Amino acid sequence: MFRDDIERDQAALEAAIQRAIGTPVSVEILTTGRWELTALIADHFRKGRVFLAGDSAHTLPPNRGGYGANTGIADAFNLAWKLAAVLSGQSEDSLLDSYEEERKPIAWMRFQQIFARPDYARYADDVLRATPLLDPVAIELGELYRSSIIDGANSDLPLAQRPEEWRGQPGTRAPHRVVTRNGTSMSTLDLYGAGWVLVSSSEAWCEAATRIQDRTGIPVSPINLRATLGQGDGALVEQDLGIGDQGASLVRPDGIIAWRSLQGGGSVDALGSVMKAHALPRAHTA
Repeated sequence: MFRDDIERDQAALEAAIQRAIGTPVSVEILTTGRWELTALIADHFRKGRVFLAGDSAHTLPPNRGGYGANTGIADAFNLAWKLAAVLSGQSEDSLLDSYEEERKPIAWMRFQQIFARPDYARYADDVLRATPLLDPVAIELGELYRSSIIDGANSDLPLAQRPEEWRGQPGTRAPHRVVTRNGTSMSTLDLYGAGWVLVSSSEAWCEAATRIQDRTGIPVSPINLRATLGQGDGALVEQDLGIGDQGASLVRPDGIIAWRSLQGGGSVDALGSVMKAHALPRAHTA
């Protein structure tokens, strides 16, 4: 690797390109420039009506995991549905506080993981270099959100694990599985993304989800797993979510599990309390 303080002439630049490509080729250098390595995390991701996302919230250097770009994309994915909920009048402004609560720890985790790896370890201090390395799949697909609108994401849980290790833990992505619906193969991820979804094989919980809009003003679409996917696939998804055949899992519009119950019953009061506790509804009354 070239030292940052050395100016390179045409021959040196061409030699570097040849080494990177691995075979002699004819190249034409149109322009050159100097790139400054930076790695910074903003003190705050929200200030009133101003939100920082992507490189404005965290500058992370390029690495083999794509942590910089993917972190920015996930910022927008986390914030978009919350903005939509507040601007449409479904939710209070306080919902937006959860954006920084959920995304800033993830940015710091990825910062630490970048500088603990060989690519950038030489730029890091001893503390960063000693950071335990996490599985790249866990970092990209198995992050855990902790915030005031996540029920059950305890502080003793790791910040990231492989998706299959979470088993439906609130604060993590609803897991992927290939299933069959109406004779067509699909991913369970396709069940989410259009709004709030409650998944369960319990008719009582599905009925509670149908009625919850009257209580909160927010629609929650019920999906009866075994009725929709069949007994076999439905039972497998229940295992993935850790809810059994009587429990339920509440999935946010961004595909993150906000809450789950391992018990049957399907109480409208219980589900309504969950929605209210997550700072979602304005003053709707049944």
